[in-house]
Amino acid sequence: MKFRIHPILLPVFLFFMVVGGVSLYAMILFSLVFHELGHVVAAKKTGMKIRSCTILPYGGELQIVNRQLATKQQRLITALGGPVATAVLLIVGSFVEFPGREQFVQIQWILLSVNLLPFLPLDGGQVISVLVETKKNKYISRSYFTLYSIVAAIALSVYLIGFLPDSLPYVLLTSFLVLQNVVTYRFRKYEQIFEQMASGAKQTTIN
Repeated sequence: MKFRIHPILLPVFLFFMVVGGVSLYAMILFSLVFHELGHVVAAKKTGMKIRSCTILPYGGELQIVNRQLATKQQRLITALGGPVATAVLLIVGSFVEFPGREQFVQIQWILLSVNLLPFLPLDGGQVISVLVETKKNKYISRSYFTLYSIVAAIALSVYLIGFLPDSLPYVLLTSFLVLQNVVTYRFRKYEQIFEQMASGAKQTTIN
């Protein structure tokens, strides 16, 4: 499995290093990596093979082999793995004394709150997307939910602009989420074709 840090994190980390120092940067990076490890463990437990893991400002992104063939249960468990991992760190930080504990706990609260927002590609959005999807309407529901996610991310970004410069990292994050959803929406038809081809190939192999 390949592991990398997305370039979008560089200005975010630079901001936090200037504001809070190296210790704050280290806690944020550790929290993001641990969050993503939760997804990795959950994915492997469900039998999915991971090609790569990219650390992003809100957690990360897994490239899973034959993701299109994953069941709803597999995707649901994988999506919940990250928030569960962050919740574990939150519990540890709440009961164990160590230097920087207050900042550490605050980071977990922020990371957990952000990831549970109900729009893509955040974990909360992933869970909702899986739950509302059915075999008959999954492509239509994905398209509509991606459109909703674009609008929701834009609205949140506009709201956060009113709190600049303190909200700069969050404005960058929400803007990045908008771009991710726009790309996903533009390529939705190609993803649908690829998924249908992969499913057909699997059925042919079984038969």
